Amino acid sequence: MQKYRADKSEHMPDGSTAWFAVWMGGPTLAKVENCRLDNMAGDMRRTVYVTGEPDTYFSIPAVCSVAGCRVRGYLTGDDNGNYVFRHCYY
Repeated sequence: MQKYRADKSEHMPDGSTAWFAVWMGGPTLAKVENCRLDNMAGDMRRTVYVTGEPDTYFSIPAVCSVAGCRVRGYLTGDDNGNYVFRHCYY
């Protein structure tokens, strides 16, 4: 599922790890390990992979795997500065 390379990591306050691809334009988010799935029941955490360019200022298209199924959604930030994944129904 990983589309972009992951060169440099940064540990987040909630225990997740954000990985960035370092290129001429600067670091770009590639994946988040141990990312919190915000609108799913319980405190689920998965590795979330970025699938494309950010479509708005606040969200980045992403995908993760839950019970063997690919779940599409987007990465966004919470109030504490951590990345969270929200799934979409389309």
